[in-house]
Amino acid sequence: MSIELKSTSSSAQYLEPTLPSDELQENIAQLRVENNNLKQRERELHSYIREKTDQLLTVIGTLPLKPEELDNETLISVDPIGIVGDSFAQVIEHLNETNEDLSFAMGELQAIFDSAGASIMVVNTDRQMTSFNRSSCELFFPKEKIPLGCCCNNIICHSDPVPADCIFERVLNTGETQKNSETIINERYYHVVGTPIKNKDNAISHIILVYSDITERKHNEQALREAENRLDKILNSAQAGILLIDPQTHEIVYANQSVAEMTGYSRSRLLGKVCHNFVCPAVQGRCPITDEQQEIDKSERTLLTTDGREIPILKTATKIVFNGKEHLVESFIDISEHKEAEKKLRESEERYRTLYSTMQEGVAQFRMNYDENGNANDYEVIDVNPAYENILGLQRHQIIGQKGSTIYPRENGKVAFLDIFNHVTESGASTSFEFDFSEQGMTFNVSATKTSPGNFATIFEDITQRKADEKHIEKLAYYDSLTGLPNRVLMLDRLCQMTAYAKRSDRKIALFFLDIDHFKRINDTLGHDTGDQLLNVVAKRLRSVLRDCDTVCRLGGDEFVVLVDDIANRNSASMIACKILEALAHSTVLKGKEVSSSTSVGISLYPEDGADPDTLLKNADTAMYQAKESGRNTYRFYSSEMNSKALEQLLLANDLRKGLERNEFYLDYQPQMDLHEGRITGTEALLRWQHADFGKISPAQFIPLAEETGLILSIGQWVLAKACQQTREIQQRCNIPLCVAVNLSTKQFQDPNLIFYIKDILAKTGLPAKDLELEITESILMENVEKAQQILNQLKEMGVTLAIDDFGTGYSSLSYLRTFPIDRLKIDKSFIQNITTHPDDAAITKAIIALGHSIGVKVVAEGVERKEEMIYLQENDCDVVQGFYLSHPIAPEILIHKISNQPGFCILNSYF
Repeated sequence: MSIELKSTSSSAQYLEPTLPSDELQENIAQLRVENNNLKQRERELHSYIREKTDQLLTVIGTLPLKPEELDNETLISVDPIGIVGDSFAQVIEHLNETNEDLSFAMGELQAIFDSAGASIMVVNTDRQMTSFNRSSCELFFPKEKIPLGCCCNNIICHSDPVPADCIFERVLNTGETQKNSETIINERYYHVVGTPIKNKDNAISHIILVYSDITERKHNEQALREAENRLDKILNSAQAGILLIDPQTHEIVYANQSVAEMTGYSRSRLLGKVCHNFVCPAVQGRCPITDEQQEIDKSERTLLTTDGREIPILKTATKIVFNGKEHLVESFIDISEHKEAEKKLRESEERYRTLYSTMQEGVAQFRMNYDENGNANDYEVIDVNPAYENILGLQRHQIIGQKGSTIYPRENGKVAFLDIFNHVTESGASTSFEFDFSEQGMTFNVSATKTSPGNFATIFEDITQRKADEKHIEKLAYYDSLTGLPNRVLMLDRLCQMTAYAKRSDRKIALFFLDIDHFKRINDTLGHDTGDQLLNVVAKRLRSVLRDCDTVCRLGGDEFVVLVDDIANRNSASMIACKILEALAHSTVLKGKEVSSSTSVGISLYPEDGADPDTLLKNADTAMYQAKESGRNTYRFYSSEMNSKALEQLLLANDLRKGLERNEFYLDYQPQMDLHEGRITGTEALLRWQHADFGKISPAQFIPLAEETGLILSIGQWVLAKACQQTREIQQRCNIPLCVAVNLSTKQFQDPNLIFYIKDILAKTGLPAKDLELEITESILMENVEKAQQILNQLKEMGVTLAIDDFGTGYSSLSYLRTFPIDRLKIDKSFIQNITTHPDDAAITKAIIALGHSIGVKVVAEGVERKEEMIYLQENDCDVVQGFYLSHPIAPEILIHKISNQPGFCILNSYF
């Protein structure tokens, strides 16, 4: 609106002021101000109308007004508000029509939205749900009425805080569509797609979330995977190799583990390879299935391995449809073992045929014959080997087809072995039996085995020699090879039977344990051949004086046992023992030499001396040793006291081991006098044992124990060392020459260290070698003459004095005696004690003295106890004497005292 002020004369007159001029001027100024204000308001109105008009024009799609095209007066005159109003009326009318179309479209869209199978939600950037379809409601909140504006996290995933892989966050961060192929919500699987909605500024205003339920698909996939896994495990666990092959390219699309194991290639390496490179390597293009149009192929092929080996296989190939396409499935098994077995079977058959034709045993195959009632009545030969022909002495063509009744001699009018062979064919049980072929003078072991229904085979093994060998072996096992008597094994068996029978019938048994006296001496002096002859003589004499029902056995060595059943009492046993001793006491001539022997017998009776064989034998053995201790050539019955004594000996043997450690041994010395000089020139060292509990123990009691236990070696060394040490002390303290004699046992003399430790002892003690005299018995020297000569020569080279002890009681050969480097002979005291009363002993003593002097050795007499004996020995030129007449064995201190204080003790002329 514009206000224009115009002046006219009339009005001017009308308006002429009546006010004073000052006041008029003030009003004019005020009007001017108001006029300016109006003009300003007019300009503002023009700007406002133009601005709003431009806005409306912009809304309706018209360009804004330009001032140069439309000035303010024109703008007001054209009535833009009216024009715009009319335009808006048309726009509103059009909008109403558009809203109706839009409403209809929205309905269609909502129907489509709700009919979608997927769950669709629209959320704003604050996660508030602005829209959702029916599927969303059914899946996520079927029983709840969820208002718009709720947070989608609370409705769908119920997670707080928001997970890092949240698809909403991923869309918001990237501004692009995002997918999550697998999301689990409420134990169900969903495929989720998030799509952004952007405004005109390209900013995200909303996000559309589409949830597709893939639970069933996942379950199906899982089931399919499990089925595939099961199938793969089944295929991989199969022993056969399995391949799936593309028939067009012949490429392997599947291989199980067995193929990989057979070829040595991994399964992954096999895939995509041409099958001809592995299975049945051959010219390609000749596949029986694809090229020869076979439905199935079963054949032997070859499998090539990674190391170049070719394995024979049995392959089966056929067609199957896989993934809608035809494939070949090939399965094969390794037949190497089968092939090898076939090879071995062929070789075995060849060997069998060779063996069958060359074996020493006769083999025949038969067919059983039956009568009309089905009863076996004969058998027919259908095949034989050459050995069987030789057994019968007939040719093959003469045997095949023959009946058993014509081949073998009948048994009590029946076909030989018919019942046995019939049982074999009916039961299938193999059997064997022995058959004496009298016509051939041979014995066979016949083995029969069923080979097929109604057929059987026999093997005839010639056991003629084996039977003879068995008898010989039995004889070796149960009989003594030298005497032919039952040995210990058979003796114990018979004794068991006798004791069992005696127990049932309340009878007595006598067991006689025999041992030949001094048998070792006979062996050593006359030789083992002579000893064997003597054992045979003893065996024959025992059989001759006993009954046939009595058992005579040889246990071994010179030990015999006699078993007498049903003995009445001890008197009867004594009579038998006397007969045995008398029969064995007679001398016999062996190898031109008369040999006398005696026997010691121990007797035990069943049941008082033992209820079992071992006890009876042990107790008779104990009694036999008692007979030996009683002087030999006698018998003794077992008594319980004997066991006590044996136990005492056992305990004593145990204490003997500790004797050296406890210093319980000591030496006494018995002086030796030179009869020519009339003075003491030597002593003999005698071992003594002062037991801590039993006091003094006789050497006769413990020396044999030391020999048996082997302790004689350590004890003997101690004796040598002690004797040399004490003799050297006596020499130094008494200032006289003195020789000491020490006995050597058999084991000491045989000890390979003997020379070494004698040298060591002499070196340590300082005793001159010539002052040590070693005494050896005849039996020791004669046990091994050559070895004895060697040892004696070594000792002699050391300067040691050598003597033969107990001379006259052994069986030494004078020819050997002459070669031994002996210095002295010691006459056994058994001859000396009777030289003044028994002419024979006197003669033997004189002969020994003369013998010794003839070979250049001195002679020593032991056991001189009377003056008459001393005088006789001096008169017969004996060199040295020792015995109780001169002095009992005394301790070294006493010997030193007597030598030092009684000079006459060394020069004993007063004895005469």
